[in-house]
Amino acid sequence: MVSNRERTTFMSSVGWVDHDVFWRVGIGASRPEKIAVGSGARCLTLRSSGSDWFSVGHHFDGTRFELTVHSFEDPAMVLSRATVRDGHKELAGDLSSWEKVPLLYVTYLRFEPWRDFVLLRILPSTGQIKVQRLEWYDNTYDKGYQGVLDVLELPDENVALISVQRSSRLILHDLDSGMQRGTVELAGRGGNPHCQLDTAGKEIWATDYDTIVILERSDRRVLRRARLQESRQFIGNFSFAPDQDVCVVARPFSGDVVGIDKATLRIRSAAKLGQQPLDVGALCRGEVIARDWKTGDFLRGKLKRKWLIA
Repeated sequence: MVSNRERTTFMSSVGWVDHDVFWRVGIGASRPEKIAVGSGARCLTLRSSGSDWFSVGHHFDGTRFELTVHSFEDPAMVLSRATVRDGHKELAGDLSSWEKVPLLYVTYLRFEPWRDFVLLRILPSTGQIKVQRLEWYDNTYDKGYQGVLDVLELPDENVALISVQRSSRLILHDLDSGMQRGTVELAGRGGNPHCQLDTAGKEIWATDYDTIVILERSDRRVLRRARLQESRQFIGNFSFAPDQDVCVVARPFSGDVVGIDKATLRIRSAAKLGQQPLDVGALCRGEVIARDWKTGDFLRGKLKRKWLIA
């Protein structure tokens, strides 16, 4: 999930269920509001950088790719749109809105000269979209099994961290050359890493199948890690609580969301939500919201101290 700066409004999309619809949930709302973008996309991905704006990636199985910028206040309105398709790249609308959302995205383009995963870089100052080949993503990867998954921009550095499916290795990608500048090993669990900066911007938090891994932002060394799910079962997404030093992590195979201490990674609390929570958001005072992995159902609960959980 992505949220506004105050963590009062959350947006969510479980792509294989929602397709070209995303959900908005506000504090106190009894049920989420569904917002249809009407693009006909196979699925949507949501990104935010902690501001009151967010971006939506519209995926069309490689035939084209679109990005739109929205505000949390009026999420149905498109502020700007980036479009990439065969022989065409266009950036339209309020270009200043891109300064409030991430500028790097990975996607698959089915047409020439790409026919592969690429990195898209939005350049609002010049009104351009740069498409860059991932020079390191070669035949050493099983491309039918290991797609490019996620990208994390590192502000004030000319590199980004890119993750690949079923790999515990993050690639330090050079934004000028498209080459691999280095690698970062996570926990060796081989699982679809997703990364984000913590709220202070000093640590990189990443998932590695059943394990959460925290990296030092400056040199990318592993500071601490913890396995949060037993029996080779993967964990879901995570979200930082706005009012305490807790990160909440979804556990689909345990039917709960756990609150872990950010400093020690020990489980301090849990909310038994039932079903299989995958996407998660942390509100104030221990309130959590989540989406079910397979149905997309909306789930809500409250963290309770671990020793109180039955």
